[in-house]
Amino acid sequence: MRKKETKQFIPAARFHILTPLFDSLLSLFGLGKKYRDFVLKHIEITNPNAKVLDAGCGTGTLAMELLQKHPGIHFNGVDADEKILTIARKKTSKIKFSKAFLQKLPFEDDSFDIIYSSLVFHHIPSKDKVKSMKEIYRVLKSDGYFLLSDFGKPKNIFLAVFSWFTMFFEEGYDNYHGKIPLMLKEAGFHVEEVARYKFNLSLLKCGK
Repeated sequence: MRKKETKQFIPAARFHILTPLFDSLLSLFGLGKKYRDFVLKHIEITNPNAKVLDAGCGTGTLAMELLQKHPGIHFNGVDADEKILTIARKKTSKIKFSKAFLQKLPFEDDSFDIIYSSLVFHHIPSKDKVKSMKEIYRVLKSDGYFLLSDFGKPKNIFLAVFSWFTMFFEEGYDNYHGKIPLMLKEAGFHVEEVARYKFNLSLLKCGK
């Protein structure tokens, strides 16, 4: 069973051997602190005791920075990669990090006020993307929202190098061809693109 599961996801840095370097690689490729600040700016928290889920938390850096801004929130982070969760757990004990696939979340219905996912969905195979979105829809409260940040359909073809990479070497075909908003709607969400970042990164805010 374990061997089968390891084939169901692509590690955050593509190869397990690069996992310890994940944060440094993001910074090297222009997806470090400025990118995290961009995402954090769009995570609106009005309830100081909100329940928040980081869906595909990676090394936990973004989650930690959000918790620093809102220290009263109840925070969970999930990721399919146990190696990267080990790094996240070493950074903080204030966030509950759990191993889980997004298409099978270990939470009750209507558990979270806010769910966000950053640079994760281009790792998920097409057949599992909608399953993951439906699971996120299930555990999101009726008045909550889901914020998805990932590669979208390129508007600037000259800055699409990462989009090409994810399409040919990962699972970014749906991203490149603009199918992510359609998949979210299929899962039940109302979808709005609220911002764009460089490298054709699209920020989608999704409500029930």
